[in-house]
Amino acid sequence: MNRLHLDSTLISLAALGLVLMPLACTDVDSDDGSSKFTGVTFTAGSGDGDGDPDVDTETGSDTDEPPANCGDSVVDPGEECDLGEANSEGGQCTPLCTIAACGDSFVFEGYEECDDGNASNTDDCTNACETAVCGDGFVQDGVEICDDGNDNEADECTSDCTNSTCGDGVVQTGEQCDDANDNDADDCPGSCQFAFCGDGYLRAGVEQCDDGNMESNDACIAGTCVDAFCGDGYLYEGVEECDDANMDDTDVCPTSCIPAYCGDGFAFAGMEECDDANMIDDDFCMNDCSSNGWYDGFESNDLLTLPWTTNGNGNWATSGSQPHEGAYVAASGTISHSQSTNLQVSLNAPQAGEVSFWYRVSSESNYDYLRFYIDNIQQGNGWSGIVGWTKAVYPIGAGDHTFRWTYSKDGSVNSNEDKVYIDEVYVGPPP
Repeated sequence: MNRLHLDSTLISLAALGLVLMPLACTDVDSDDGSSKFTGVTFTAGSGDGDGDPDVDTETGSDTDEPPANCGDSVVDPGEECDLGEANSEGGQCTPLCTIAACGDSFVFEGYEECDDGNASNTDDCTNACETAVCGDGFVQDGVEICDDGNDNEADECTSDCTNSTCGDGVVQTGEQCDDANDNDADDCPGSCQFAFCGDGYLRAGVEQCDDGNMESNDACIAGTCVDAFCGDGYLYEGVEECDDANMDDTDVCPTSCIPAYCGDGFAFAGMEECDDANMIDDDFCMNDCSSNGWYDGFESNDLLTLPWTTNGNGNWATSGSQPHEGAYVAASGTISHSQSTNLQVSLNAPQAGEVSFWYRVSSESNYDYLRFYIDNIQQGNGWSGIVGWTKAVYPIGAGDHTFRWTYSKDGSVNSNEDKVYIDEVYVGPPP
């Protein structure tokens, strides 16, 4: 509370015998109900400090005009003070012969920052006669959006007197993060919540999709935010008819995610002998998916299409080395001198027909041989040296047969690739 100190000029009035009426300490009020100044007053005056025009209750006159004798250095009735020529807008005694008070429209130097003579706290001068600033608790019209009287950045009104918003760079109550950008693909999207799978924002480099839900039967799998695919174990509604979460083409739900059926191109284990995905009944696989013959082009890149076995000193395997057709062939195992490696399959021919295959040889000529056997009987003399892809065809009768391809080496010398290859093995009726 500021105390009004009367200067020596005012005190000297008493020495001159002028009218001086000291009263008890009196509060000069301000609009907020607090006393702005306390000190010696003179005759009861009209200023109440609230910034409203004062009206003399006896005459009804507007006190914005000074009393008639104001300025004569005599405190006359109706005056609170009179310093004569020392009356001033910035001093203790105003030009209206009233003691300076907040709300009188005069800025009392050293005590007030401003005084606009009104009762508004929303302009640039508050009712405390202080210049309006952000943080004073009053919303200044046209300048501030809010003013909560504190500098807490985490509440609804920031320290620059603007409403807190997601994206302002300040983490407010209810926000988990705020990175001050509009990038929804980073770890703090436009929700100001930490990015997570299912928030509806596609996080760059982390998620393939994010549809904002926790459903896994649509195009985006919940929990992983990976694009739906056949084999993910979730039934994609309207797209898949089944999905058993594996890549096995021989079970009830192959990699087409359509339930297995005869003609789909996948041999259903235990149910179909074959499936060539066509409706031609005179080829090796009949229209009821029963076998009219057998075929393996090794395009599955394994030895599983037919019941193959491999043994000897090295195992045969599929290879991408110069296939005759497609991408893969069967290649002999790696062996050393005086060793051999075998590839064998046992099949039932429903009717008399043939066995055919393509072969390629790259070995020591006249010493290291590829030989072919039907039911342990060698067919022909075998092949050695450099032999490009050549087709071999042998007749067979109906019934069970065992077919074996053997690559064997003599006791010395490795030449060329030291390997043999077969492709497009067929057992069935003549094409």
